[in-house]
Amino acid sequence: MSILNVLIEIELKLKQYKVQFIFLILFWLAGLSVFVVIEPNHSFLEYVLFSLTVRRPEPAGDFTNFYSLVWPILLEVIVFGFIMGELLEKYNPIITSRILSKHKRNHTVIIGFHHLTERIIEHCIANKESFCIIEDHEELVEDLINSGCPVVVGDPTETINLGFASVRRAREVFIGIDDARIALICTEKIRKVNHDCPIYVRAFEDHVQDYLKQPPLNAIAFSTSQWAMDDIKEWTKHKKGNAIVIGRDSLTHRIAYTLSLQPEREVFLFDDEHDGIEFQVNERLHIIKEFACFLSDLREHVKLEEVTQAFICWKQDSEFDESLYLTSKLNLRYPQIEIFVRIFDEELIDLVEHYNAKTFSTSSKAFEMLQKQVTLDSAIYPK
Repeated sequence: MSILNVLIEIELKLKQYKVQFIFLILFWLAGLSVFVVIEPNHSFLEYVLFSLTVRRPEPAGDFTNFYSLVWPILLEVIVFGFIMGELLEKYNPIITSRILSKHKRNHTVIIGFHHLTERIIEHCIANKESFCIIEDHEELVEDLINSGCPVVVGDPTETINLGFASVRRAREVFIGIDDARIALICTEKIRKVNHDCPIYVRAFEDHVQDYLKQPPLNAIAFSTSQWAMDDIKEWTKHKKGNAIVIGRDSLTHRIAYTLSLQPEREVFLFDDEHDGIEFQVNERLHIIKEFACFLSDLREHVKLEEVTQAFICWKQDSEFDESLYLTSKLNLRYPQIEIFVRIFDEELIDLVEHYNAKTFSTSSKAFEMLQKQVTLDSAIYPK
């Protein structure tokens, strides 16, 4: 354990015993003051020794006897109890990680833990770059906490949590929150205390990006969905035939809407959570509010013989099995369909490509694109 960690843990315990130590000091000051009044003609050093019960005035009065009885008890319970009972116990790793974050200077602050920010963290660790992360869900960052990384568990919109992350002294900030409202609040609060550091914000909607780029925020907005769409537009250029799009988020909706604008194409969007999308729906875009993971689910609404492209855009890790199963069945029964599968982990690419499918929106591709957006002194700038 480093000296810094030891000092932080001592600081943590002192804060927990703050009330007890304040009471002990006040009791000592009160005793010292009384001795000065009732025992005149003594030096200041003698008064201090009287108050510490190292020496007793002669003759000893009632106050001296009372003070000599109470002071050792308080000293033993508070001071020695703190030393023996608290410094030897196991410390709360969450609180310790938070205090580690508070002591950071000229560091990278990462808000939100998901596939892209995980890449940023891995890069910082591999290159020994100073960083801390704010994440509201403890289970997502449990491994980082246990490994001694500086982590603030809590709502990133709360000023106290931003203070623990030491955003005032940060070199740069990456905000990877899906919720645009939270991203905007974080950006505004960070900019109020840090006027100079670059703030990189992942935002999907164009109007949100425009707002972030304007003064006084002056943030650098980016969209991983737009980066993914660059590849998808190439894959769908001049294509004919119907298309299937399966998923729930903004990227899924953007793909379905973009395809529906192409001439002579019918697009079937399977989204089991939303009644509509954020784009203007036209007559060639059909929204089906059902969960589709079997061919029978698709056949009920689509003539698969007329489909030429299928996009499977689920983003949950737990849904990869369904993605792989549906990919295998489509490849086996309908080989004319081009299949595109959204994944985040490069280790899974071989499994998907085994069924002649293409992958998109990988976290490594997004990280490479983000590296092109950052300043030269950024922790993730390619060395």
